[in-house]
Amino acid sequence: MKVLMIGWELPPFNSGGLGVACFYLAKELSKKVDLTFFLPAKYPLNNLPFKVLFASEKILKLKGYLERFYFSIDRNLLDLVLSYGERILVIYKEKPDIVHGHDWFSAPATIFLSEYFQVPALVHVHSTEIERTGNNPNPIIFQIEREYFQKADFLLPVSELTKDVLIKFYNIDPKKIFVLPNGFDWDYKDGYLPKYFEYLKSEDYKIVLFVGRLVLQKGPDYLLRTLPLVKKFIPKVKYVFVGSGDMFSDLIKISKELNVEENVIFTNFLRDKELWGVYQGADLLVVPSVADPFGLVPLEGINNFLPVIVSYQTGVGNYLKHMMKFEFWDIKEMANKIIGLLKYEVLNKEYKKNIYFEAKNKFDWQKTAENLYNFYLKIKL
Repeated sequence: MKVLMIGWELPPFNSGGLGVACFYLAKELSKKVDLTFFLPAKYPLNNLPFKVLFASEKILKLKGYLERFYFSIDRNLLDLVLSYGERILVIYKEKPDIVHGHDWFSAPATIFLSEYFQVPALVHVHSTEIERTGNNPNPIIFQIEREYFQKADFLLPVSELTKDVLIKFYNIDPKKIFVLPNGFDWDYKDGYLPKYFEYLKSEDYKIVLFVGRLVLQKGPDYLLRTLPLVKKFIPKVKYVFVGSGDMFSDLIKISKELNVEENVIFTNFLRDKELWGVYQGADLLVVPSVADPFGLVPLEGINNFLPVIVSYQTGVGNYLKHMMKFEFWDIKEMANKIIGLLKYEVLNKEYKKNIYFEAKNKFDWQKTAENLYNFYLKIKL
């Protein structure tokens, strides 16, 4: 079976979880099918476990696509998105059995190529503009998503939360939706513990960790507002925010308003050993997302033997019955759970053990790829 998979990023040239999910899915799926993965531009990627090609650098005539959109997003980005399918066609000539694209960046190319080759089109929905913006979408991105999601033969959301969004906001027929949760790579990764973390640990500080983009969707401001409550019971506590984003200056202002600046650390974006080291030096991971379709960060925390608590609006939590959850806006409840896990060692130890074994049993990229392969067979017949 020939599968043409269309993505937007792969590690280490990725801005978040989308590239990570694409990498592991393509890696496992390529063991079962003849898979070609396309990227929109050339990157120095070496020794990948699957075939990767790069779209032509030449921007072709866009057949009137651009005239349908107002430019409230970057014109160059829109050019790349809407010309992606034609630029792939310059390089890729063999007829595939299935065209499988990831998110809105790749959706127009997926539909264009599926129509050209007359094969099924699958769009893998890792997140929607509704979820990313708290139901305040960029109208252009939302328009592109709605049009091409409706044109796709099948949609593959990563959680039931996103399935509900597709039905409610995009008017998608439930019959063409197949929920495919992400897997996870459970190999342990060595990390580099920052010297300042070593100092904090030697001084008996508790470290509460946030990992993710500093944007409305991820809810870092809600977590920050728990700090005054937590400090009443655990004075020696530091909140560490790992990530970058347009809420950074707002978070600085909030920390000053709450008079907790000296208890907050911002590290900017980290990856690889630096990121794993921060996980391994923390005492608790909090994922307070306002709307997160799945969320690989909670699983990264669990894999580093951290207690992890998540909002009900974080998709992965719906699959884990042992995981503690809270409403993202419920500052007091979030603070209560943080305090409980930091203060009571027996609770902390038992909780970590339970969520680790449950998560490891449920999330596996081999299982995800097997489920996807079986779905391919079903729609190809």
